[in-house]
Amino acid sequence: LVDLARNCAMAEPTEPPAPAVTPALQDEELAATFTNDSAMMIAFERALETKRGADALFQDPFAEAMAGPKGAMLSDLFGGGSAHFGLPDWPNFHKTWTAVRTRFIDDQIQKYAGSGLQQLVNLGAGMDTRAYRLEAYKAFPNGCFDVDMASVNREKRIIFEEVLQNPAPKCKLATIDLDFLGERRLQQELAEAGFAAEKPSLFVAEGLIMYLGPEGKFKLISDVSAVAAPGSVWVLQFLDPSEGPAAETPQAKHGLTEDEARKALTENGWRDLNFWKFGEEGLNFD
Repeated sequence: LVDLARNCAMAEPTEPPAPAVTPALQDEELAATFTNDSAMMIAFERALETKRGADALFQDPFAEAMAGPKGAMLSDLFGGGSAHFGLPDWPNFHKTWTAVRTRFIDDQIQKYAGSGLQQLVNLGAGMDTRAYRLEAYKAFPNGCFDVDMASVNREKRIIFEEVLQNPAPKCKLATIDLDFLGERRLQQELAEAGFAAEKPSLFVAEGLIMYLGPEGKFKLISDVSAVAAPGSVWVLQFLDPSEGPAAETPQAKHGLTEDEARKALTENGWRDLNFWKFGEEGLNFD
């Protein structure tokens, strides 16, 4: 992940090196929908962590409902490809990673809430429920903007309405439909939803950039930079394939190396970058 700030930036942990699509998902139809459906997988894995009770890294009371019928299946399929991630003896690696990265990002949001940042933008929000479970969201005067594909937002809305009975978010919340690779720009969509472009913001991108392709990953960095006022902070989670089994494969271009991230972010005006990797101090909750 990389947490960055316009004049004060930071970086967050990179995921265990891996191919862009695990061979466990060779079925073409399944692979084609995995990008969107992975939101349910993450929700399922957050629900598993929540059920650990007092030992859990966080509590997400909405996650089980958000996982839907596909979450468990996709998590098991992903774990079945652990050998292709260089982790043959650890089929539950992604469940652990999801718990760790969720806690890390929760902590960053709580750290920056009340620091003068006026709004939060959750890019590729998926089935994320932080706006409903973190009290820190009350500290963003202009609220929160959850951005994702229309199909994902539609499923999330149905679950909130029909299963969870419309719980209240902790702050004003706008849900934005956006194809990050489409013609419509993030800047346009945010402006129409009430985003204050002149005010510093906290941006979060978890489990997104690795699905946007060799060109799309840099488009995302450019698009976010275009709407980030001075003083903004970005928490960006990315997959760095440079040290893993996918380093010399065609799939590597779908990942984002630390060198690429540094270069692209610096060129787009971000400063004070900090990077963490899974297991390092700051990204280890043993």
